[in-house]
Amino acid sequence: MREVKVSLSRELGLLDITLLGIAAMIGAGIFALIGIASGIAGPAILLAFLFNGIIAMLTGLSYAELGSAVPEAGGSYVWVREALGDFVGFISGWCSWCANSVACALYAVTFGAFLSEAVVRMAGLNLPQDLVAKVFSVSIVTFLTYVNYRGVKESGRVGGVVTALKVAILLSFSAFGIYKTLTRPNWLESFTPFMPNGFAGVLAAMGLTFIAFEGYEIIVQSGEEVRSPEKNIPRAIILSLWIVVTIYLLVAFASLGAIQSNVPSWKYLGQLKEFGLIRIANQIMPFGSLLILIGGLVSTISAMNATIYSSSRLAFAMGRDALLPRIFSKIHLKRRTPHYAIFFSYIIVVTLSVMPIEAVATAADIMFLIVFMLVNFVVIVLRYRRPDFRRAFTAPLVPYLPAFAIAMQIVIGYFLVREIEHGEFVLIASAIWILLGSLVYLSYSSKMRKELKEEIAKTVYEEMPVKEVGYKILVPVANPLFADKMSKLASIIARARDGEVIFLKVLSVPEQTPLSAVIDYVDDAKAFLSDLISKCEVPAGGIVKIGHSVSEAIINAVEDVKADLLIMGWRGRTFRKDFVLGSTIDPVLMRAKCDVIVVRFDPKWEKVEKILISTAGGPHAVLAGEIARDLAKVTNAKITLLYVGKSDEDKKKAEKAFKETKKPLEGLSVEEKFVVDRNVVDRIAREAEEHDLTLIGATTQPFLKNFLLGVFPEKVVARTKKTVIMTRKWVSLIRAPKLQKSERH
Repeated sequence: MREVKVSLSRELGLLDITLLGIAAMIGAGIFALIGIASGIAGPAILLAFLFNGIIAMLTGLSYAELGSAVPEAGGSYVWVREALGDFVGFISGWCSWCANSVACALYAVTFGAFLSEAVVRMAGLNLPQDLVAKVFSVSIVTFLTYVNYRGVKESGRVGGVVTALKVAILLSFSAFGIYKTLTRPNWLESFTPFMPNGFAGVLAAMGLTFIAFEGYEIIVQSGEEVRSPEKNIPRAIILSLWIVVTIYLLVAFASLGAIQSNVPSWKYLGQLKEFGLIRIANQIMPFGSLLILIGGLVSTISAMNATIYSSSRLAFAMGRDALLPRIFSKIHLKRRTPHYAIFFSYIIVVTLSVMPIEAVATAADIMFLIVFMLVNFVVIVLRYRRPDFRRAFTAPLVPYLPAFAIAMQIVIGYFLVREIEHGEFVLIASAIWILLGSLVYLSYSSKMRKELKEEIAKTVYEEMPVKEVGYKILVPVANPLFADKMSKLASIIARARDGEVIFLKVLSVPEQTPLSAVIDYVDDAKAFLSDLISKCEVPAGGIVKIGHSVSEAIINAVEDVKADLLIMGWRGRTFRKDFVLGSTIDPVLMRAKCDVIVVRFDPKWEKVEKILISTAGGPHAVLAGEIARDLAKVTNAKITLLYVGKSDEDKKKAEKAFKETKKPLEGLSVEEKFVVDRNVVDRIAREAEEHDLTLIGATTQPFLKNFLLGVFPEKVVARTKKTVIMTRKWVSLIRAPKLQKSERH
């Protein structure tokens, strides 16, 4: 039966997802925080919004790259977990859960404040406004939590109307305010002094209002439904951000310039705090306070509904991944909603909804800053570890721009805590939250995660060498036609390193089928491995695993045996557009914490007398040199280093690449060969025909060329019948090698 791939219809264009990003960003931040932020930065709040837009854009580009490279539901939590491991992934998810919950609390506090303004001040009821605001905050959160529990979601049409309404209100406010400002004599006095609290005030205001720029990641999360995502997603992120920045700047300019008071306008706004826009709006336009009130209320309701949904689904995803207790992953039988995850998120939101708005906003900003810093860091890590990744979009100037974004996020976080009221208390509370998360992971999640992995891939047979040695090579074997060749290659490398070989046989079953369904085939698998072990010329062992995912089983085996090198067979061209080298190889290259080589064998391959290394430098080329050294030690093969340039000007690059790749080849006879050819792939393939084996480091080509023309090693394989090995060096975060220029782009 032919397999049918299920995917979402690509119906969203550039305009659709740009509006989606605008809708997610324009919320309580601009309505409630502009007054508080103006009191901190003064007229320089204009700079705070501008700089925040730049930093948010840099992080947005990181989101776009990761969303195209690792297109899984869960966003930043999944990316961090895949790149940095379960513990850091857990902390990222833990902080994201808190960030979304705290953001929801901010929207609730804003809603309560705005509605209390209507009930107490506008309607003239003699009630304590602070108490009324808190009652309204808790009430709206409770109501919307019940709506989410029932499974009722806001429709896209209603969301579009809400977005249009709040944008129209803010633009009308800005138009009236700017007109009134520019028609006032000496209006520049409202912006003098421009920076009354110095640049520290600007940085503190940036930190406080950073949450007003959070939300563009929803564009990345909609990627499966977007036409031409590699073009439209980064464009939509940039467009939506700068449309929002422009609106924020217009509103801030109008607010500062149009109002008249006995104190400077920025100080007056600061005194009004979250009520700033509402209480000055009647000075600026007809029915201004009422319109701002309506805009704030509909924005906060829409944002609360979305964040209750997203925070509960994140907790649900972590429960399903065994990083939170399994109760979080339970689905209500009738409502089909994650009711426990919704309830626990509700508890966090309600608890925070009774706190002062500055404290809630600061807590949300700190958590989002942590998540965004991790996302920027992951982009850098994956450029080192997986330069061959299929990226629908490649962020420019990595690692420099993400590193700059991280540095700036640290700076604004510092000034946020130092300058904002309750800042130190919120920082301590945030640290306690992260510490609590660490304790949850160490006491519960790590054990449950291990059990989950055992459920995914269970070891049913294991035979280890009698005398274990230091260097371990893991060799997954499936096709008997290639098993002997894989064994021979592994034996040569193991002999050179005084190591051992461990063969792995994975018996896979469909996701819905119990693992016990293949138990009858275990004996055949054991016999297959025993035959390979008996023929192996070095200490050898074997493992049989059964599981739902071959790649997961291989990754688990790498961790179980603490492998130093993984050797995988490769048939060559893959016809799956969503994978580079294959549905099994891609996840392994991404996550296996050891060196990996992927081999496409020549059917007639028997001996190794001449080895070709096609090099452009970098850690993966160094691994190619190490493998060539091991083979040459045993076979006395001659080694040739090849660099194919497109002009004579590439000779300096070649010399640098040769010097780097030759480090592990000291003491061996190595020929260096620099050639000029406009068609690099064809030239490497022709040179490969003159050798028994060709080694190529993981590709450093930009994504668009990979996508249109095929992955670099894959193109070479397609043009030669000789044995080709692609090498991927495991790059430690502690001692990461310097990124080569060819790998940055």
